[in-house]
Amino acid sequence: MKEKERMKKMKRFNKKGFTLVEILATVTILAILMSVAVGAVYMYSDRTKQQGVETIATSAYDGMVNYMMQNNMMLNSGESFSLTLAEIYDAQFMDRPTDPYNNAADCSGTVKVTNQSTSATTGLDDYKYEVHVDCTGNHDIDKTYPKE
Repeated sequence: MKEKERMKKMKRFNKKGFTLVEILATVTILAILMSVAVGAVYMYSDRTKQQGVETIATSAYDGMVNYMMQNNMMLNSGESFSLTLAEIYDAQFMDRPTDPYNNAADCSGTVKVTNQSTSATTGLDDYKYEVHVDCTGNHDIDKTYPKE
């Protein structure tokens, strides 16, 4: 009788836990899920950094428009004017252009404004803004405003 009870306890004891095959299958599935997740996070991170560069370009454009309005600047037909991102930032017309690829550095670049009008009267719609932003690792962007 004692032998039967001991065998029952052993069978019950052996049914606890996982087999090696079950553990290996679980680890394999988790590894596959992790590899997919890491790739997705990397792509999302890279896309976010590129959007950061585009945001700097838009901010530089807005800063230049505000700079010209604040200083009552009007350009004659065919005339152009440019400022660097650092000058726009120093004049407090844009936030610091922190490089999304290297937070210890700033992006550089320029904003060039040209009056494309050939008529005697000039409006704000006649101005063309060419924004160039250059960040570390050849991550640069060229934008033209207003969008064509």
